[in-house]
Amino acid sequence: MYQERLDETKTQRYLDLHMIDLRIDKVLDVKGLICPRPMIMTMSTLRSMNPGQVLKVICNDSTTKHSVPGLCERSSFKLLEMKDENGIISFVIQK
Repeated sequence: MYQERLDETKTQRYLDLHMIDLRIDKVLDVKGLICPRPMIMTMSTLRSMNPGQVLKVICNDSTTKHSVPGLCERSSFKLLEMKDENGIISFVIQK
């Protein structure tokens, strides 16, 4: 819990320092689905988007919470924000 809050604080500072506009181009709501389905849908959606566009993913699967950051690290996608509010997890990813 502490690490998550620390990460969110770091992310917000990064966004503030770099003056990144979080204009969301698409929203993918995968609440109720379990991994790997949310990951497959996230990858498919990101592939259909143009470079620089921003996707917001909303889920409630704890496995997905740990998988999305790994996906971004292994790809050219940039994880701009991650929040966990009462079990509802959201990611903001730039292609």
